[in-house]
Amino acid sequence: MRLRYFSVMGAALLLSLGSLTASAKEVVPMLGGVIIDGYDFAKDIGPKGSITFDTDTGEAIGAYSALKMPEGRRAIFAWVHDTKNQTSEYIGPVGWLKTGSAGKDKGRFRIKLPEKFKSGDFGSNEIIGFTSEKTDYINGKGEAVTTPTEPSGSDIQKGLKPAFYLYAALPGADTDLHYCGHGQDFFYAKAPDEQVCYD
Repeated sequence: MRLRYFSVMGAALLLSLGSLTASAKEVVPMLGGVIIDGYDFAKDIGPKGSITFDTDTGEAIGAYSALKMPEGRRAIFAWVHDTKNQTSEYIGPVGWLKTGSAGKDKGRFRIKLPEKFKSGDFGSNEIIGFTSEKTDYINGKGEAVTTPTEPSGSDIQKGLKPAFYLYAALPGADTDLHYCGHGQDFFYAKAPDEQVCYD
C-alpha cells in the first residue's frame, strides 16, 4: 500500500501517516493491500482512497483508486470492525466496483450509515473496511439484494477474516497502525499480536 494525497469533493486535502485517527468530517486515508483476490503481488500497487464522515447527513463519503477484484465480484460492502474483540458489524452496500479507476477517474462512494452510527459514535469499533462479493449481490440502483453474513471476501485466503480491500480508522479510534511484515502492507489494531493483516 502507498499513502498518497487525494482530492475529495473538489478540494485538495492533505493526508499523512501522522493523521491516523479521525474526528467527524476529518478526511483520512483508506489503505489497502495486494495479497488478496484480483491482484498480482509482483505487479500491482495497492488500492488507496480517502473517507470522511458527515454527521449532518449520516453518511460516509469518499473515493478510491486502483481497487481491483476478480471477475464476477464487483459488489462492495462496508463493515465496522473491532480489532480487539475480533467482531465486525455490517454497515451497508458501497456499490459496484468502478473499473479503470486511476488518476482523476476515481471511484466515488456515499454510504448511508445505520441510525445507531449517524452521530459519529462507533462504539468499540476502530476501523471501517470494504469487502467484495458477487456482482449480483447489488442491483442496478446500488442496493443490496443479498447481504453478506461476514466480512470475508477472499477465495485465495479462506482463513483470512476479515479480508478488507480498503480500510480506514474510524472517528475517535485510538488504534495504531502496524506493519504486516510484507511489501508495503499495514493494518490497524489495538492488540497486534492477536490480529492478522486484513489482506
